[in-house]
Amino acid sequence: MPETQLPDIPKRRSEPGWLRSPMAFVLGLFLFVRIGLTVWMWAVRTLYPNPLPPDAALRPYLGVTPEANPWLNPWQRWDTLHYQAIAERGYDAFDIALFVPPLLPWAMRALAPLVGGNTLLAGLLISNAAYIGALFAFLRLAEEETGDRQAARRATMYLAFFPTAFFFMAAYTESLFMLAVVLALWAARRRNWIFAGVWGGLACLTRLPAMLILIPLSYSAWDAWRQDRRAVAWAAPTITLAMAALFPLYVWLGLGLVPWAPFQVQAARFGGGFVFPGANLIASLRLILSGGAFITDVLDLIFLLAFALLAVPVWRRLPRLYSVYYLCFLMLYLTRQGGSEPLVGMVRYVLALFPAFFVLGEAGKNVWVNRLLLYVGWAGLLFMSGGFAIWLWMG
Repeated sequence: MPETQLPDIPKRRSEPGWLRSPMAFVLGLFLFVRIGLTVWMWAVRTLYPNPLPPDAALRPYLGVTPEANPWLNPWQRWDTLHYQAIAERGYDAFDIALFVPPLLPWAMRALAPLVGGNTLLAGLLISNAAYIGALFAFLRLAEEETGDRQAARRATMYLAFFPTAFFFMAAYTESLFMLAVVLALWAARRRNWIFAGVWGGLACLTRLPAMLILIPLSYSAWDAWRQDRRAVAWAAPTITLAMAALFPLYVWLGLGLVPWAPFQVQAARFGGGFVFPGANLIASLRLILSGGAFITDVLDLIFLLAFALLAVPVWRRLPRLYSVYYLCFLMLYLTRQGGSEPLVGMVRYVLALFPAFFVLGEAGKNVWVNRLLLYVGWAGLLFMSGGFAIWLWMG
């Protein structure tokens, strides 16, 4: 009896190597955005040839030499000049320099001699290296928490294409902070308390509000101690607190100022203060309705509201550690109010609420949600990075 011949079944195409390897995926994503934004911002600055000389209010160079290289110049904007000034002249460089913890400017100072003394290039190299590490850590953590590789990769793309994601590649603290907090929470989830404390401490040395990470790390330590009564869990918040105290101690012993001076400077930086939760949202809405708002004021309100709503699925779907972290920073954002711009910088600050991207990655299974998030991200990223290149305030 002749054998029954089965129909030919087409062989399934093997997945390309760059998709199989998490690091290759991250590097491909990084290079795509890095090269694209570099060319885009250079083109915007070339098409807008108006002179942009230093100006105390509009273009505060703070005594830093304007960058002549046309490929680097579009990245020398706003807070980058703060970090350059401190790296070059220390905390006496300008009157509100104490709002900046030392990790980034001191790293820029250390690296600058290796790149011809250019603190801008040093800052860009540091931020971009940290950004690659942050994307990789974020991807692996998202894979572990969602259990879905495709959802994790969508989440990573949404983060990389977020309208203010270009700050990760600028000489700003965004990438160092993201790398540190992602690794701190990842280590806490794995009960690696020493590493959790070290990374939490490094986060505190990037920006002052990062000290809020003490709360989720303390929660994680308490939860672990409650289960097995092992005191080693408390090493995480203890190490973080000790490292967080280094900057106030330096201000006190090295600069002769009160240890809480950095927090006073930070609170007064934008002429605002703290208000009842949500009062800043109402103030922002009034500013917009009065017709006196800039486009970033509208974006600040939209994105803060969106991330406030995302707190619900973060609470429901992710381990409690992420909810505690998320709510700590969200509460800060809902109570902090600027002077003339109530939500100043919020469209950038919401990047710290990274657990929301885990949720968005899962929601992106729907093709229309995926398209919406990508298209809005791409359009916003081009608009905001282009504005940044010509000295418009973009967060």
